[in-house]
Amino acid sequence: MDVAMARKEIEHIERHPKVVLLCNKVEELSGVSDIISSQVSAFRVLTKMHDIKEVLLESAPLVIIIAMPSVSASIELYRQLAQLGFLDYPHENILLCENKESGVGFRCCMKHVFSDYFVYKPMYENYRLRMILHNALLRCKNAHDTTHIREEHFGKIDESLKQLIDDAAVYHVDAQQTLTNARKNLEQAKGVNDIQTALMKELRAQHIDPLLDQLEKKLAMSIEELTNNLKNKQITLAELSALLIEKSLPETTRSATEYAAEDPSDKVIALTNRNIKIMVVEDNEIYREMISKILIDEGHNVEAVSSGLVAIKKLKKQKYDMIFMDLFMPELDGYNTTRNIRNINHCKNLPIVALTSNKNKELIRKWATLGLTAYIAKPSTKHSILKTVEKAKRALAS
Repeated sequence: MDVAMARKEIEHIERHPKVVLLCNKVEELSGVSDIISSQVSAFRVLTKMHDIKEVLLESAPLVIIIAMPSVSASIELYRQLAQLGFLDYPHENILLCENKESGVGFRCCMKHVFSDYFVYKPMYENYRLRMILHNALLRCKNAHDTTHIREEHFGKIDESLKQLIDDAAVYHVDAQQTLTNARKNLEQAKGVNDIQTALMKELRAQHIDPLLDQLEKKLAMSIEELTNNLKNKQITLAELSALLIEKSLPETTRSATEYAAEDPSDKVIALTNRNIKIMVVEDNEIYREMISKILIDEGHNVEAVSSGLVAIKKLKKQKYDMIFMDLFMPELDGYNTTRNIRNINHCKNLPIVALTSNKNKELIRKWATLGLTAYIAKPSTKHSILKTVEKAKRALAS
């Protein structure tokens, strides 16, 4: 079989793929393609930039696997696609690299440039690739479910919480049945003679039955408390996002004229009609540049920094209209950076938008107590980013 035929067999032509493999040498990735195609039918290999852009735009694949000749080339391709706005939707990205660059691949994942990496030269652990792809698809499913919940707004309980509540109820029934069986067995138990049977009955009445009654009562109270606690935690990150971002925002961005009809204040008109000065605080270079480009393309004045400490220094010297800030950063995280910013006189009411993929609801709530204008889950969409800018303008005008 010649190379042309091999290439034809390897390239998949799925019109709306859920998984895409971006590379420039298809023949070197036949083993990888075979593994992926055996696991996911909606899969396609793409080598040309025109095809890549078209598929990303039309299909928004859940998982993007990149295998360029070097890690730096893969990063550059992903950066380029992000800057062009083709990746502004929830997705997973997996890096394929050679063994000699596995350390670089690991560092990229630790810095959240890629979701995961796999060494395909040499390819010893094909089951690991299957597991990486399986987990990536699961995470994507959860991300899309979260988006769906956010669109429906409030009153929802996520599936994991439902399961916990159901498990608590099942545990209660099982424990109750165990106690019932214990009582029944004790009642049926008899001694070897009438005297021993009488002693056992007296022991049950005075000690064992009261103990079981107390245990049953405590069990019921514990299960009730557990269930109530679970229900009290039913607000998901998606709902918190809706609370912070969408509740007070109009569905579409209105013009300055429409705002003027609603509120004739010159300040409102000016702020909703002008571009603002925005600081982006994000240690992930690709994500930092992607957000910056979206804002710059809208005409805003953007300054991007890679750490909270740098942000604090700049804020002490000059004023900004709003901040986009990551939660996890080296040296100083988003929460402590925000706490320090609030101590700066002209920053006490500065609109701050939280950026994070972290699912620790308590941590997000704690951060929100410092005053957040909005919360955006990573990866962020262009729509959500621009929507929060409009909200910040309204906050500044009020």
